[in-house]
Amino acid sequence: MRGARVPLADHAKVATRDVHQAAEQVGRIFCAHRLSPLDRAKDFNALHNHRRFPGGSINYVSYGGDVEIDPGCLERFFLLQIPLRGSAEIRLAGGSCETGPGRTASLLSPTRPAVMRWRASCGQLILMLDRAPVEAALADLLQDDVGDLVFEAGVRLDDGFGQTLRAQVAHLAALADTAGGASEPALARLGETIVQTLVWGQDSTHRARLLGTTPETFTPPARISRALDYLDARLEEPLDMAALARYCGCSVRALQASFRQHRGETITAALERRRLALLHERLLSGDGDTSVTEMIHACGFTHLGRAALAYRRTYGERPSDTLRR
Repeated sequence: MRGARVPLADHAKVATRDVHQAAEQVGRIFCAHRLSPLDRAKDFNALHNHRRFPGGSINYVSYGGDVEIDPGCLERFFLLQIPLRGSAEIRLAGGSCETGPGRTASLLSPTRPAVMRWRASCGQLILMLDRAPVEAALADLLQDDVGDLVFEAGVRLDDGFGQTLRAQVAHLAALADTAGGASEPALARLGETIVQTLVWGQDSTHRARLLGTTPETFTPPARISRALDYLDARLEEPLDMAALARYCGCSVRALQASFRQHRGETITAALERRRLALLHERLLSGDGDTSVTEMIHACGFTHLGRAALAYRRTYGERPSDTLRR
């Protein structure tokens, strides 16, 4: 974060270059999890700033390099993760979502296992909300037992709801990080406001009851998983949109609408990300006998310059730099 103050800098809890130490220390604050670096670079590092308040905590977490994080089910809390730099992919049963600064955040629910991949030295502002108070707030609104509450994992940040939510979390972090820090009751009150914003504004298993509307499924439809399987099997081939739609059993327009609604991206953007990931893996395992140009074309890219630019934007270095490492 060039020239910018790292959020919650006065509340540092973890700063290490050791993977096992990072997993252990961050796990004490959140929950036990598996932490695995995904590249061969020597630049792994972990930073975790944290301040607790009644009902939750506000955190800033960043990792150097690409990492995979597998916490399983969170059980005790909800986790709202707002990227400030880099990107992340959240994989859940039945679908996934891609997050990035100003576009999409992620919201993990206690009973829904997830696996996360943080890329390009990702740094995220993270709000942890204790499960019991959130579910109690919803039960109070509905005057009924709600059981498990599960939110849609992808949170759009570029609409009115997302902009409000992002501003609330940023304000909470700023209050927590002021000289001396805001009082715990003040942070708790703002945390409760954010809970209300989430239960009213974010799709969930109970939002339709709040709004008095017909329940809608928020789980990405099977056609999206089917489409991603199709793309993954043909990354090196030109995209045939009509054939993809036929494979998914719907029209091209319907498939495009599903991607925009449930993933916040176009089909071509999803394909590019997957091709970039394939290129990244091949560059890291390259033996020097294959040129960067050959690798780029072999991963399905037709325009060398655009592919190199997209790669640098995603991974923070040129393809040739990765191959050299």
